[in-house]
Order: sequence, then structure tokens, then C-alpha cells
Amino acid sequence: MGTWLEVALDYIPRWLDYQLRQSEQPGCAIAIVHEGELVLERAFGLADLPSGEVLTPRHRFRVASHSKSFTAAGILKLREQGKLRLDDPVGRYVGDLHPDIAAATIAQLLSHSAGVARDGLDMEYWLGRRPVLDAKALRAHLAGGPLIEANTRLKYSNHGYGLLGLVIEAATGETYRDWMAREIVAPDGLRETEPDMPLAAAAPLARGHSGKLPLGRRVVNPGERPANALAPGAGFVSTARTWPASSTNWRPTRKPACSRWRAGAR
Repeated sequence: MGTWLEVALDYIPRWLDYQLRQSEQPGCAIAIVHEGELVLERAFGLADLPSGEVLTPRHRFRVASHSKSFTAAGILKLREQGKLRLDDPVGRYVGDLHPDIAAATIAQLLSHSAGVARDGLDMEYWLGRRPVLDAKALRAHLAGGPLIEANTRLKYSNHGYGLLGLVIEAATGETYRDWMAREIVAPDGLRETEPDMPLAAAAPLARGHSGKLPLGRRVVNPGERPANALAPGAGFVSTARTWPASSTNWRPTRKPACSRWRAGAR
């Protein structure tokens, strides 16, 4: 290990500890990989403010819209297997859709160019006030059709990725969670990654925390509810490390997982 790296690894934890105290963030977990080796893994702060539970590197975080990367990988794997084409209309796999949404292609859904609504008019499920949409409710939310014409411009959409999850289920004959866990998560050795809640009883979960405004304090969103039909867009749960230290499939961590990220945040 070079001298510059030793200095950096000594500085980074002290810098993050200061930043958390300065910003009054609840907690943060990081993992750093250098040339295929895990060289730093630390957790700072709390996993849950009301209980004072100390955050550890083994706490799972809701990783929100990073889930979409996994779903996109699943779609591309099915394309490689010849089970779908990217220019297929989604209506070929998912029934009971508005005609204009049924005509949208898988590629348009992947690239957020299908014109589909982001979350619909009622987003209280992201705040834990009601269950997240199941497949039937997702179809009902989309009954009015797209908000804009396809290929007009970027229109970010969790609902669009929910539809991609239904495509995966139709193409595989399995649940999204089961197929993704076996075909995408397991082959990469992601032993601390799950496609959705609930977690195994022994796996601790870092709670989500809101910002301090407008109430002047952080509100906890436990994040323990499953993301149901929207898991393909926001359901994945993981640690900062994700890979075991012995794995040859390591990739550098791009972002720390912070417990300020509320459960289901996009």
C-alpha cells in the first residue's frame, strides 16, 4: 500500500466524522476498494436516532433508485437469452394497460423516455403512510395514460421501472424478487444485497431519516415495508461493501450509504 493511500485512509474517517457532526447527519457507512482489495470499511453515527442504535458496516440501507441499475441488468440478461427484445412493446408482456403505455417499448422504459408518470398523484406510500403499490394498483395509477408523448423528452419514472419488473416476471414466469436474487444478485457474490424487504431476521436495517425542515427535527421512516411492484425502481437493500473481501468481482464504491436517505427516497 502506497504512502499516499495510507495517508488518505487515515484522513477520510476523521473528515467524515467531522462532516457528520457539522451537518448533524444521523449516520454514514463507507467502503473503499483499491486494486481489488477492501482497504477501508467504517460506519459513523447512528442507525436509528430515537433508539440510539449505533450504525455498523453490516447495517443494510435502502439504496432507493440505485435499484434501477439492477433491473436494467436483468432486462439486458433476458435480452441476451432471447426472451425479449428492447423494441418490444410493454403491452406484449403486461396486460390491462392504457393503449399508449402498452405501445411504449422496453427501451423507452429503460431510458425514461416513455412519458410515463414518475410516481402518480398519490405518493404517500413513499412516506410509509400506506403500502407501496402492488401490480394491480400500479396498473390503476397508469390508467390515464402517459403524461407526455413518448420520445419527447426525459421523464423520470418509478412507475416505468415498475412495469419493467412486471415484464421480467412475465418473461421468466417467476417473481421479480426470486429471479433477480438468483440471476443477478447471487452470481456477483452480493451477499449483503436483497432486491426488496423484508430482510432476514439477523440482518440489521438502518432507518431512514428526513431532513430537519420544516419540523426542526428529523422524522424516522423505518423503511421496513416491501416496495412491492415498485421494487424494480426503488426496492433494493444493501451495505456499502456489498461484495465479500475475497471476491474477484469488486468494483469501487461510488457513494457512501447514509442513514439520512429516507426509505424509498428516489
